[in-house]
Amino acid sequence: MSAFVVDQEHIDELVSAAIDLEIRARLATDRSYRQVSHENATDFGRMLWAENVRSVIHRYRLSGTEEAAEYKAAIEAYRFTWRAVPPGRAAKRFACFEYQACECDDWKESLAYDFGSQIARALITKLPGYAEAPW
Repeated sequence: MSAFVVDQEHIDELVSAAIDLEIRARLATDRSYRQVSHENATDFGRMLWAENVRSVIHRYRLSGTEEAAEYKAAIEAYRFTWRAVPPGRAAKRFACFEYQACECDDWKESLAYDFGSQIARALITKLPGYAEAPW
């Protein structure tokens, strides 16, 4: 399995979708959920990107390298930019992100995994026929 670090546009689109879908997610392991908003979007973006970078560093044993330092500097410099993203694109961006960020053994316990679960649940409600379907 290969992995790569997604670009800023990718992260922006994930966070923008979360804002538009009005999801609640965690920024800390204290289990407290907060609404993803323009005010905390940079923090959520950094959290997602950091998990992607952690996965790639783990996968390719890059710890302590210049490449790893460059990734971490990009995370620190990150500032969220809202982008319009339709639900289908958001779903595809999430699927790609998840594939790139899942290399660590504790992926399913990560904040990024939880964020993705919230996005996936919200995107399901955007499927054609969902609202009309019987419960």
